[in-house]
Amino acid sequence: MFAWITLLPALYIGGRFILPLPLPFILRLLCFLAVVLVAECHLVYKVVFGNRFAPEFPHGVMVAINFLFGTMIALTLLLILCDIVSIGQFASRGTWPTHQTTHTVLLAISLVTAAYATHQAVKVPRVKTVTLTLQNLPKAFDGYRVVQLTDLHASTLFTGRWMKKVVDRTNQLQADVVLFTGDVADGSIEKRYHDVAPLAELKAKQGRFAIPGNHEYYSGYSPWMHRMQQLGFHELINSSVAVEKEGSKLYIAGVTDEAALRYGQAGPDLALALSGVDRQAPIILLDHRPENARKNLAEGVDLQLSGHTHGGMVYGLATIVKRANQGFSSGLYPVGHRYLYVSNGTGLWNGFALRLGYPSEITLFILKTDKT
Repeated sequence: MFAWITLLPALYIGGRFILPLPLPFILRLLCFLAVVLVAECHLVYKVVFGNRFAPEFPHGVMVAINFLFGTMIALTLLLILCDIVSIGQFASRGTWPTHQTTHTVLLAISLVTAAYATHQAVKVPRVKTVTLTLQNLPKAFDGYRVVQLTDLHASTLFTGRWMKKVVDRTNQLQADVVLFTGDVADGSIEKRYHDVAPLAELKAKQGRFAIPGNHEYYSGYSPWMHRMQQLGFHELINSSVAVEKEGSKLYIAGVTDEAALRYGQAGPDLALALSGVDRQAPIILLDHRPENARKNLAEGVDLQLSGHTHGGMVYGLATIVKRANQGFSSGLYPVGHRYLYVSNGTGLWNGFALRLGYPSEITLFILKTDKT
């Protein structure tokens, strides 16, 4: 089904852009076949690598494919807009305007837009600082520094070199804890072993904690859980841990991803994750998906950290992503005196590495108490 959907832009470009070109038929045919190949890149990934979630083309090839895919989408949208204007002109004047020069300009705009969107996707993210006041935060935790990383998606696109830069930038933040909310890599342990190795150098005064996202299950759950432990992360599998400071406690809880149910693993269980937790103390919950936030916060969670949406990635698509996640897609959402934060993601799935308006991020939370 997905392959048929992505074919539609190629057919539209073929009929509205390539067919009218003043070129020999064979050249126009080759151009059209090239566009179809770009449109069906995810099908190519599945045929060549057996898995559309973990294509193994070299870094430069993956950058080029995402750039061309972005160009195709942008050009399709601009051609549709151009044709809407043409319909209006035809209705008022009775003639259909020719757009050869206009189409060339639209192609140039599409190329520039796609180049920018690809660059925004693959660059090392900046730090986004969010200051939050939690109503039951003990004074001992005032100014506590929490760093969230999520959706790293280590791959041939996001390699060990990129990961090292992310780690270096994170270490500059002097975090008390580093929290990772899932999707560490795309591909097997063997293929991603060195790409995730820099994560072992992450520094946090009171620990590094993580949960699995859906992609951990796609890529081999048990080996990845073992690898994360090797890298120094404490995986919170429907469980919690208390961090202490001057005799006060803050709880960090984590649930699994619902994808676990399709792979014979334990699904998300908030009640189990919060068992034994002192409900008078502040609770930070790690849940890869934001869709259950209202229910989770109603159970006494003070702050839920999520990823998964990648922020929506680009204008327009973000609206669809928001609807698919119960109205949550990017940024901070106050729910009463509690909060959900949905990160845009530190990395991105390399099957759609485009960002326009929703930049990647390393998120630094500075917790403040409302106690005077």
